[in-house]
Amino acid sequence: MAEDKKVDMSLMDHLMELLNRSRKIIISIIIFTVVAMVMPISIDFSSFSTDNPFYPTITSFVIRNLQDRFLPVEAELLPLSFLAPLEVYVFISLILGALISLPVIFYELFKFVSPALHVHERKVAFQFVGAFVGLFVFGFIMGYLFILPMTMRVLFLFSKLLDLPPKYDFTVFFSTVGFSLLLFGLIFTFPMYIVLLVKAGILKTSSVTKNRKYLYGGLIIIIAIIDPEPSLITESIVFIPLVILMEISILIAKRIERNREVSDGIDSPSVKP
Repeated sequence: MAEDKKVDMSLMDHLMELLNRSRKIIISIIIFTVVAMVMPISIDFSSFSTDNPFYPTITSFVIRNLQDRFLPVEAELLPLSFLAPLEVYVFISLILGALISLPVIFYELFKFVSPALHVHERKVAFQFVGAFVGLFVFGFIMGYLFILPMTMRVLFLFSKLLDLPPKYDFTVFFSTVGFSLLLFGLIFTFPMYIVLLVKAGILKTSSVTKNRKYLYGGLIIIIAIIDPEPSLITESIVFIPLVILMEISILIAKRIERNREVSDGIDSPSVKP
């Protein structure tokens, strides 16, 4: 009964509910961002001094980890403005706050749309969210472990080739690393949209299979645009798993089409002469 009332709400009521849930999401991100900024990893009181009264936090730990992971040993980061360290600290904290808040974000979005969904549609929504999160995490891990470290090393080699000093802007380095990891996560969610479009009846798998060469050619172009250093090695590391995921998504989409055809055959009345 409560769900029926919620579906019959006016447009203004829906907007107010969306605003309320958006406010909860923003508050969650702010709270977890502050937690990342101030939560200590460890506190060693013997190291406190008037010269350096700070302690290692979650954000500072992540910043050092990113430097150790992606910055070559010979390279050096330079804060070109007084605000650069603070900007990077807040930027990384916001990313961490958003990542930690993902359960809250998905919960609030689901609670907003669930009253308008049937039971089987809610199941599809859960599957969609699970697939999106799984593929995003897979792409993020691929970027963190393989793609971005190789890219940074190759870019560093270009600096050596041109006899340039290995000194880089502190802010640009972390913005490049942060946005690259997010983009790698998003690009690996692409196969999910094929399944979604087929399930909605907007796309047919025959069109996908017929235009495979154009689809994969477009993926190579997108990877080359997103990758800061589109070498053959880094493109292969992204492209090969993406092709495997695409082929799996096509198989799933074909199964959805077969099930739909069977269901339509059962539901349609038989016509007798």
